[in-house]
Amino acid sequence: MAAADAGCVVFGASKHRYRFGAPLRESAVIEFEQRHQVTLPESYRAFLVGIGDGGAGPYYGLFRLDGSDIAERDREDRWVPGLLATPFPHVTAWNPNGPDSLDRMSDEEYFAPEWVAGSLVIAEYGCGAFFRLILSGPARGQVWFDDRASDGGLTPGPHFRDWYLGWLYDEN
Repeated sequence: MAAADAGCVVFGASKHRYRFGAPLRESAVIEFEQRHQVTLPESYRAFLVGIGDGGAGPYYGLFRLDGSDIAERDREDRWVPGLLATPFPHVTAWNPNGPDSLDRMSDEEYFAPEWVAGSLVIAEYGCGAFFRLILSGPARGQVWFDDRASDGGLTPGPHFRDWYLGWLYDEN
C-alpha cells in the first residue's frame, strides 16, 4: 500500500504514513487486560503482539492500546474503572437520535458512557466519528462505527480481522 501511495494521498494516510508502532510485549497486553478485567479479542491481540501497537490502518490509522495518541476527551473508556469489562449493550444498530426519532435524547444522555460500555476506541474516522472494538458482551470482537457526533448512532461491523483486511484489500 505504501508503494502504491508513496505521496500518502489516500484518506488518512498522511497521518499513519503506512507505518506501525512497535509490537507490544505479551506482558504489556496482559497488564492491560488485568487492569481492565477483560480479555482482548484474539485477532486484535495477535495484531498488537505480532504486527504493531497502532499505526497503519483504516482512515486515520489505529490508536495505541494505551490511548496515548488519542485526544484526552476521547479516551475516557480507558480511565473509567470497570467500563471495558461491562458487557456492550447492543447487538443491532442503535440510534435514538436518528432522523425518525420522536423522543430525542439530550447530548448528555446520548453520549453517556453506558451506551459504549465494553468497547474500546481503536481508530478515528474523522469529524468526531470513531471505530470501537467490542471487548465484552455478545458482539465481542466486532468493530462498530460510532457516529454519535453527527447523530448517526452506533452501527455494527465485522470482526476486527475482517475489518482490517477489508481496508488492506480496499473493501470498505
